[in-house]
Order: sequence, then structure tokens, then C-alpha cells
Amino acid sequence: MISKEEFITFIKEYQKFESAVERLEEAISGKKYGCNLYESDWFQAVGIMFDTFLQSHFNEDGQDLVNWFVFEDVDHIITSETDDLFGNVKVKYNVNNIEDFWNYLMLFKKDYFKDV
Repeated sequence: MISKEEFITFIKEYQKFESAVERLEEAISGKKYGCNLYESDWFQAVGIMFDTFLQSHFNEDGQDLVNWFVFEDVDHIITSETDDLFGNVKVKYNVNNIEDFWNYLMLFKKDYFKDV
């Protein structure tokens, strides 16, 4: 299984790459969103590497969750419902930072990781 440090490094470096692509697009066109490098062969190759990384470490639910964390520009709050002695209880997990996201994954590693 991937370590916390490896996971965090991978996600942060991928995010740096995407940020660099956006800066390069702006430098080429002179304006934000002036060209689309995301459709280039080399960017698609990096996307395949990203997907391969996810597929090698996570099951389908884990892949979906990591993609949500990396690509969705939303407040990253996960709400789950559990039953206890007092009825149905909603639990909210704030996973807006990568450390908290990793900790959430560790709480439910059998639900998200391969070969656990």
C-alpha cells in the first residue's frame, strides 16, 4: 500500500503540474484560458500516468474519491450516515486539506484501497 508521504507528494506534484500548464497557456496566448494545452498529447500522457497511479493503488470507489478531491473545485466535506443506538447519525468529515483527506482514507481503507 502507498505511504502517506508518497500519496501526498504525488498529489501535490500533480497539482503543481496542472498549475504550470495553466501558466503556460496564459503565457502562450497572453490571456487566461486563451489556448487549450489540456488536449495535447503530452498532457494526455500525464493523464494516463495519473489514472494508472490511481488504478494501481485504489479500487473504483477510491479512484472516484481521489478524482473528486483533486479535480472538483468544491468544499471537500464528506457526509456519511451511520446507525447507532440512538438512530441515524450523520457524520461530516472536512477533507479540504490533503492531510485530512489521507486520514479519512485511512479510516476507511478497506473501502478505498486495493489489496487491503
